[in-house]
Amino acid sequence: MDNFQFDMTSTGTETLRKALSLFSPPGGKVRGYSTDGQKLVLYWSESPKSTNLPFPMTLEQAADFASGWLEHADYGNQPYHDGDNGKGWRLYCDYWGRVDQDYYAFAAVQPVWAMYGK
Repeated sequence: MDNFQFDMTSTGTETLRKALSLFSPPGGKVRGYSTDGQKLVLYWSESPKSTNLPFPMTLEQAADFASGWLEHADYGNQPYHDGDNGKGWRLYCDYWGRVDQDYYAFAAVQPVWAMYGK
């Protein structure tokens, strides 16, 4: 389908693998990425905004790549609330299965604080 839209916030590499497995980029592979420090964008084909990966990755490999990126990402200040915080992620694509209106970008990962209330 063309009008796929997704937005999920969670934690953990295994959950990220499962969530990313719901995506179906043309060709089923991730061929490039870009980052602005705030998010990691995944591409199914070359784009003027992307850097080619050294090899086409499966979605599972791309989830591991994103998890590695998240380990070094800037999460900013922890939110203040009555509870605890942990490092999490947001996986999303905009309407029509794109990111930032780029036809070749199909998913983005952002670092977000997971908040655990009391």
